[in-house]
Amino acid sequence: MKLLYDSLDALLGELRDPKIDIVRVSPALEIETSPRTWGLPHLVSRVLVTAALDERCWAEWRFCVGQAVVDPGHSEFEPPVWLRDKRDAALGAISRRVDEAGFRIREGILTHDRGVMDTFRL
Repeated sequence: MKLLYDSLDALLGELRDPKIDIVRVSPALEIETSPRTWGLPHLVSRVLVTAALDERCWAEWRFCVGQAVVDPGHSEFEPPVWLRDKRDAALGAISRRVDEAGFRIREGILTHDRGVMDTFRL
Protein backbone atom coordinates (compact mmCIF):
# COMPACT_ATOMS: atom_id res chain seq x y z
CA MET A 1 0.00 0.00 0.00
CA LYS A 2 1.22 3.47 -0.87
CA LEU A 3 0.72 6.60 1.22
CA LEU A 4 0.86 9.75 -0.92
CA TYR A 5 1.87 13.12 0.49
CA ASP A 6 1.12 16.54 -0.95
CA SER A 7 4.38 18.11 0.21
CA LEU A 8 7.94 17.05 0.86
CA ASP A 9 7.81 18.65 4.32
CA ALA A 10 4.76 16.55 5.24
CA LEU A 11 6.46 13.36 4.06
CA LEU A 12 9.72 14.06 5.89
CA GLY A 13 7.86 15.06 9.05
CA GLU A 14 5.88 11.82 8.99
CA LEU A 15 9.01 9.73 8.44
CA ARG A 16 10.66 11.12 11.59
CA ASP A 17 8.03 9.48 13.80
CA PRO A 18 8.85 5.83 13.04
CA LYS A 19 12.59 6.63 12.94
CA ILE A 20 13.04 5.79 9.27
CA ASP A 21 16.48 6.85 8.10
CA ILE A 22 16.65 5.78 4.42
CA VAL A 23 14.77 7.75 1.77
CA ARG A 24 14.91 7.03 -1.96
CA VAL A 25 15.17 9.99 -4.36
CA SER A 26 14.98 9.27 -8.07
CA PRO A 27 14.12 10.92 -11.37
CA ALA A 28 11.29 9.32 -13.35
CA LEU A 29 10.24 9.83 -16.92
CA GLU A 30 6.88 8.61 -18.20
CA ILE A 31 4.94 8.84 -21.43
CA GLU A 32 1.37 9.95 -20.80
CA THR A 33 -1.50 10.22 -23.22
CA SER A 34 -4.74 11.55 -21.80
CA PRO A 35 -7.56 13.96 -22.55
CA ARG A 36 -5.53 16.48 -20.54
CA THR A 37 -2.82 16.31 -23.23
CA TRP A 38 -5.36 16.41 -26.09
CA GLY A 39 -4.49 12.82 -26.95
CA LEU A 40 -0.89 13.70 -27.81
CA PRO A 41 1.81 11.68 -26.05
CA HIS A 42 3.75 13.78 -23.54
CA LEU A 43 7.01 13.02 -21.84
CA VAL A 44 6.45 13.83 -18.15
CA SER A 45 9.46 14.32 -15.90
CA ARG A 46 9.12 13.90 -12.13
CA VAL A 47 11.30 13.47 -9.08
CA LEU A 48 10.00 10.72 -6.79
CA VAL A 49 10.77 10.53 -3.09
CA THR A 50 9.86 7.22 -1.43
CA ALA A 51 10.54 5.46 1.86
CA ALA A 52 9.63 2.01 3.14
CA LEU A 53 7.34 2.12 6.16
CA ASP A 54 7.23 -1.67 6.60
CA GLU A 55 7.23 -4.77 4.37
CA ARG A 56 3.92 -3.84 2.73
CA CYS A 57 3.68 -0.04 2.92
CA TRP A 58 5.69 2.85 1.59
CA ALA A 59 5.37 6.61 1.57
CA GLU A 60 5.69 8.66 -1.59
CA TRP A 61 5.87 12.28 -2.73
CA ARG A 62 6.09 13.32 -6.38
CA PHE A 63 7.40 16.57 -7.78
CA CYS A 64 6.36 17.28 -11.35
CA VAL A 65 9.35 18.87 -13.10
CA GLY A 66 7.64 19.49 -16.44
CA GLN A 67 6.48 17.92 -19.66
CA ALA A 68 7.19 18.05 -23.36
CA VAL A 69 5.33 16.79 -26.42
CA VAL A 70 6.79 13.55 -27.77
CA ASP A 71 7.94 13.71 -31.38
CA PRO A 72 6.07 10.79 -33.00
CA GLY A 73 8.68 10.64 -35.78
CA HIS A 74 11.39 9.31 -33.45
CA SER A 75 11.58 5.76 -32.10
CA GLU A 76 13.57 6.91 -29.04
CA PHE A 77 12.17 9.39 -26.57
CA GLU A 78 14.80 11.90 -25.63
CA PRO A 79 13.74 14.70 -23.31
CA PRO A 80 14.66 18.17 -24.50
CA VAL A 81 17.72 19.81 -22.95
CA TRP A 82 15.63 22.34 -21.00
CA LEU A 83 13.65 19.50 -19.37
CA ARG A 84 16.81 17.55 -18.46
CA ASP A 85 18.37 20.68 -16.97
CA LYS A 86 15.21 21.45 -14.99
CA ARG A 87 15.05 17.83 -13.77
CA ASP A 88 18.70 17.87 -12.67
CA ALA A 89 18.19 21.14 -10.76
CA ALA A 90 15.05 19.77 -9.05
CA LEU A 91 16.78 16.48 -8.21
CA GLY A 92 19.68 18.36 -6.61
CA ALA A 93 17.44 20.71 -4.60
CA ILE A 94 15.20 17.88 -3.36
CA SER A 95 18.18 15.69 -2.47
CA ARG A 96 19.70 18.56 -0.46
CA ARG A 97 16.45 19.04 1.48
CA VAL A 98 16.23 15.31 2.27
CA ASP A 99 19.88 15.27 3.33
CA GLU A 100 19.51 18.40 5.47
CA ALA A 101 16.53 16.75 7.20
CA GLY A 102 18.93 14.03 8.37
CA PHE A 103 17.97 11.13 6.10
CA ARG A 104 20.31 8.85 4.16
CA ILE A 105 19.57 8.96 0.44
CA ARG A 106 19.41 5.92 -1.83
CA GLU A 107 18.56 5.68 -5.52
CA GLY A 108 15.53 3.81 -6.80
CA ILE A 109 11.77 3.82 -6.55
CA LEU A 110 9.59 1.75 -4.23
CA THR A 111 6.48 0.22 -5.81
CA HIS A 112 4.23 -2.80 -5.36
CA ASP A 113 4.83 -6.08 -7.22
CA ARG A 114 2.37 -5.20 -9.97
CA GLY A 115 3.62 -1.64 -10.35
CA VAL A 116 4.60 -0.66 -13.86
CA MET A 117 6.19 2.56 -14.95
CA ASP A 118 7.86 3.52 -18.20
CA THR A 119 11.26 4.78 -17.18
CA PHE A 120 14.24 5.68 -19.28
CA ARG A 121 17.88 5.69 -18.30
CA LEU A 122 19.08 9.26 -18.75
